[in-house]
Amino acid sequence: MPGLRGWSRRAGAVLALAGAGLLALSALAQESAGPADARPVHVAPLTGVIGPANAAFITGAIEDAEDGARALVIEMDTPGGLVDAMREINLAILSSQVPVIVYVAPQGARATSAGVYILYASHLAAMAPGTTVGAATPVEFGPASDPPAAPQDAAEGDSTDGEVQDSADEDGAGEVEAAPSSAQAMRNKVVNDSVAQIRSLAELRGRNADWAERAVREGVSLTADEAVEMNVAELIAPSLDALLEQASGRTLTLVEGREVTLDLAGASIERVEPGFALAFLQVITNPNIAFLLINLGFIGLLASFYNGLEPVTAIAGLLCLIVGFYGLNTLPVSYAGAALIVLGLGLLIAEAFVASFGILAISGLAVFALGAVMLVDTDIEALQLDWRLIAGVTAALGALTFAALFYGLAAQARKPVAGRESLKGMEGRVLEWSGTQGFVHADGERWHAVSKDALAPGDPVVVTGIDGLTLTVKKTS
Repeated sequence: MPGLRGWSRRAGAVLALAGAGLLALSALAQESAGPADARPVHVAPLTGVIGPANAAFITGAIEDAEDGARALVIEMDTPGGLVDAMREINLAILSSQVPVIVYVAPQGARATSAGVYILYASHLAAMAPGTTVGAATPVEFGPASDPPAAPQDAAEGDSTDGEVQDSADEDGAGEVEAAPSSAQAMRNKVVNDSVAQIRSLAELRGRNADWAERAVREGVSLTADEAVEMNVAELIAPSLDALLEQASGRTLTLVEGREVTLDLAGASIERVEPGFALAFLQVITNPNIAFLLINLGFIGLLASFYNGLEPVTAIAGLLCLIVGFYGLNTLPVSYAGAALIVLGLGLLIAEAFVASFGILAISGLAVFALGAVMLVDTDIEALQLDWRLIAGVTAALGALTFAALFYGLAAQARKPVAGRESLKGMEGRVLEWSGTQGFVHADGERWHAVSKDALAPGDPVVVTGIDGLTLTVKKTS
């Protein structure tokens, strides 16, 4: 029995030491893995037209993710947008210290125009089933007279340039192609710059550069399955959780060549939404809102002017003008369209001072509507002014202008109610009369009067004119 007790004590001590060791190892493992496991994955939406507000939001989301997130997922659904805003987003992605995954979602979403460049700039590109990517031809500068050169033509030109030049040198003569117009030259510059940019992004991320060039030059598009098959995107994921699961284990190269292996499976998700300031910026950079604010500001200033520079209306009008002009300043505005709008408003104002019988007002409305149609110089439908808004604002300005004209004409035709002119047409009664002059009672007062009619005291008369303090009257029946 004593031996058995000693053996029991030794076994208990071994078990206690083993348990303590396991607890220590578990605590050490939890301590080393805890901070990484606790970090969430940030998810930021990028929807609608890409503009300054979206660029500021995504840039801020990347900075926030660098402070404590495993990765940032950008859920993108965009028809495109402004080149400057797209470049700002791409610069933030390329310099990010945290992996940025662009996920074209939900089903039915698209990444077209500027969205293609952002997808190519991402560290990992993923698409939901039923989504599309492509049509990256720059359209901000409006349509060109001729389409840009196709990649086949460009390739043929690259391979035969030397031969053509040599033959031209040997023959001493050759056909000289006509120089492109200034508009086409600008178009070529924009397209070639866009091709160079997207090819550099493709080479940086190891994606299909040839298809990217076709997307710019020819406007081609792909489905999600085709995009993965052609190495435009890496993953097809039906949901965000599936995306994180598939992305785990992939090694990505960040800025300065730093490699990171993703461990996102089961990570907590923290959605990032734009604050009030960015939401307000997104609203006022809508061309329709900016256009409406400018017109409201113009009407407010006119109302203040006609009411003796009433301060509240003047301040409100100035605020609307400032905010509206700021919103338009972020868009590709046509100066010709803006000049026509100013000219149209000037004609509407001139109608109040020149008797043109409505000709200036009608001309001003026509010029204003034409300028509004031309105001935003882009082929991106979401950045163009809504024709219904243009028609509504034009109709409202026309109604206000003609209402003011009719009010002014009515005021001029209205009979005076005070002063000497108000006596014309007033009825009275003869008090005293001798020959062609005498005294009458009119407007509660005794007046000296003259008349060509034969009058007698008590006769009713009506005032037909006034000269100084003498009335001209005539007898009424």
